[in-house]
Amino acid sequence: MAPGHRIVCYGNAFADRMDAVAALLGDAYAVERVPYGMEPEAMRARFAGALAVIAVCTEPGLPLPEDLRLLQVPGIGWDGVRPEHVPAGAAICNVGGHETAVAEYCLAQLLDWCHGLRALEREFRAGSWAGSSRFGAPPQRELAGTTVGIIGYGGIGRALARLLRPFGVTLLVANRSPIAAEPGLDGTYGLDALVPMLERCDFAIACVALTPETTGLLSGAALAALGPAGVLINVARGPVVDERALHAALVANRLGGAVLDVWYKYPETLTAADPAPAHYDFAALANVVMTPHVSGWTEGTAQRRVAAIAENIRQAASGGTLLNTVAIGTRPA
Repeated sequence: MAPGHRIVCYGNAFADRMDAVAALLGDAYAVERVPYGMEPEAMRARFAGALAVIAVCTEPGLPLPEDLRLLQVPGIGWDGVRPEHVPAGAAICNVGGHETAVAEYCLAQLLDWCHGLRALEREFRAGSWAGSSRFGAPPQRELAGTTVGIIGYGGIGRALARLLRPFGVTLLVANRSPIAAEPGLDGTYGLDALVPMLERCDFAIACVALTPETTGLLSGAALAALGPAGVLINVARGPVVDERALHAALVANRLGGAVLDVWYKYPETLTAADPAPAHYDFAALANVVMTPHVSGWTEGTAQRRVAAIAENIRQAASGGTLLNTVAIGTRPA
């Protein structure tokens, strides 16, 4: 029997998981991949008749079919998708499932920053015992007893709080909407009180959604409040932190350090002449840890997302209720 529904994965993101999605959907669905950079007419032919398109970004003129039912973002962040690029009436949906992974990443970075394990391992592998107390090295820090501020208390923030509570830290939370009283939280703030919260923090973890309200939320004033001993971990979106202010604070040691997993430029916009993920040279700074947006990408995340995306496609085919609809397309026919 010929497949009744066409599903198109646009670009590289999640393309390696489409076989798993297809396996869950069964023979009634045909899954195809459309790479970036195809000729417009060839791309139009590949998109034609698609029930759903899986994509992390859209652009003007993207030839999505007028009767598209679902634009499925294969992650939580949908800031790369514009409703005006998506046919009117098509649902734009995102998917979570990454909360545990991101929380574990943050915990690992916190522990490593305190104990310096990566640096010690590199030195010892090179033959140096300089990190040992036998040779007069200063003691490492402990995470216990520090104050950690979580900026954004959605799924990631809550998962992070659950992991951190047994470590004996003081937990502070800043969130856009009020937070109900919850055991284990030692203070709650609105985003308008971020500076006073950061003045109390040794570590701050940004996991807030990127919106017009949160763009540049971590400004020069906020970073100054965190101070020369403070460390920022950003697993939200790059623009949540003012890039220029962050670089300046790190260069001048007005901020103790930063762990950056999210960026200001991504591969779709990079060139051979300008391959850096930011407009400033964070790679040259010794007080920065850089990773390529991997905090949420684990086997657990992938499995949960495959299942959720397959279910959403089934719902789109049957006219059922879609999961995690964040917007509706507005592009006129």
